[in-house]
Amino acid sequence: MGGLFLGIDGGGTYTRAAIVDSQGHVLSGVKREGGAFLLKNPNARENVRNAIQEAVKRAGCGLDSISALTAGIAGYDKKRDLRWVRKLTNINGLNCAKQHVNDAEIAVRGAFLLRPGIAAIGGTGSIIVGINETGRRIRNYDFRHHAHVSATMLSHISAERIIKGEANETDQDLVSAILQGLRAEDVSRIKPLKEYSLKDFSDMGPAVTEAALRGSHIARTVCTRAAEEVVEGIQLVGKRFQSQPVQVALVGSSINSAYIKNAIRELLPEDAGYHLTEPVLPPVLGAILMAMQLVKIEINERIVNNLRKGAKQI
Repeated sequence: MGGLFLGIDGGGTYTRAAIVDSQGHVLSGVKREGGAFLLKNPNARENVRNAIQEAVKRAGCGLDSISALTAGIAGYDKKRDLRWVRKLTNINGLNCAKQHVNDAEIAVRGAFLLRPGIAAIGGTGSIIVGINETGRRIRNYDFRHHAHVSATMLSHISAERIIKGEANETDQDLVSAILQGLRAEDVSRIKPLKEYSLKDFSDMGPAVTEAALRGSHIARTVCTRAAEEVVEGIQLVGKRFQSQPVQVALVGSSINSAYIKNAIRELLPEDAGYHLTEPVLPPVLGAILMAMQLVKIEINERIVNNLRKGAKQI
């Protein structure tokens, strides 16, 4: 059999999988536990496999129906990582063409339908990645630059400022949320921050972005600086593009929170050579586009329209 395509978005918090036919109709979409960092998350392989099996079940097909798959995996940064990344999709019966890339690449490919552009990503983690006119991938990491716009870092930096005694009367709700998230009765009872898990901090991210909207001094300071760092990263990556304006999409819940998104818009005016646009497709469907490319499927308007319609069920 054959003719179906599997896309996988293995992030730190969630794994998403989708199965699509050759015309772009989304047959299934599932969300399971995180599939990134196998060396740090011993359940990553099981989580990805569960997502694949559930997607196949919901699509009413078998593994032998899959013609190609692309898996975008967080934590796949070096060639040697491929040793553990391949294990995530090494399933008996899944004998199709396979491609494994970093999860940021499928975000860029989905956002711009395989065309050049920059994706600034801020969810559980953060990275700014561009794919330019020559197909070259450029990251803010390549310049030793980091944008602290992930949910994890927003709350971690906010907690640091609270511990240092920077909170004032505008920060009461934020302090309460941080104390609750760190399971501390008061600021003096907060343990050394290294003793808390990354999930503890990522879960508190929305409290920071919401507090910024309500006027929290600390939250606004942290979120504004994060927006400035995002713009710095976009400008660094954008210097490796030849034509203007460079298309830029924001991907992830933290970077798309109202306060941070508005701050980025103000800091990155369109006359500076950049155009902020909404992603066309979510990352998991960017993986589908790449899987179709593996077997030389021409991406036409019909396929794109069907994918856009199906994105609502992902």
